[in-house]
Amino acid sequence: MSAKTPTSKSETIARIGRIALISGIVILFLAVFVLSATHKSPASEQVWDMRTTVGNQDAKKHYIMYTDLMCPYCDVFSRAVMEHQEEFEQFLADNDILFEIRLTDMLYYGADSTMSQDAAEAAQCAVREDKFWDYYHAALTALYDDYHSKGIGNSKTATPIKNMPEDYWLEIGIEAGLGDEFEKCVQEHESADEVEEITMKASQFAEGMPTFVFEKFKTSGFGDTWGWEEAKEFLNAGI
Repeated sequence: MSAKTPTSKSETIARIGRIALISGIVILFLAVFVLSATHKSPASEQVWDMRTTVGNQDAKKHYIMYTDLMCPYCDVFSRAVMEHQEEFEQFLADNDILFEIRLTDMLYYGADSTMSQDAAEAAQCAVREDKFWDYYHAALTALYDDYHSKGIGNSKTATPIKNMPEDYWLEIGIEAGLGDEFEKCVQEHESADEVEEITMKASQFAEGMPTFVFEKFKTSGFGDTWGWEEAKEFLNAGI
């Protein structure tokens, strides 16, 4: 048997160099993988419309609420938040959250009434003027004062809302400070296509009204007797 040829010093150095190069590539790959796994793009990249959001636009966490103004359980949650707006906004800031409302006319489909459709169109007309939150809060207040506080339309078993004035949603906007463009938009149903598009997209994600997608926490429904404490539980569940 012939003896092995001794490895030269230059070959040893080359081998060590190749090993070092391969190790460096592996380490670089792992670093890129870990960085991509831990890096999260801003929530704003997932938002449908920034005009219906509240919170830091550069936030990493994204909370979504699918809602319909004619859904009383949606309104209970939103009104509880509205009545604690300062605390709510502080929660968003403290936890790096961008909160988005995706308002639909989901309850219109299969129903005889167009109230849900009319409400969503009016809200979308307000969005066009970047006055969504003004309109939304005014609508929540009006619905509560005119109907829900009187036991009308505030649950599935309650007396339903009937004989709502044709200009109900329009008057809410006017009282909230929206002007002629809003009035024209509502009267001519200019936002109908936008509402339909939002609703059809929402139907792929929403399992009922309301549906909450607070990061990994997803649920639907909210109690008609619940309040801010229950709303906070939902908000905290997404952290």
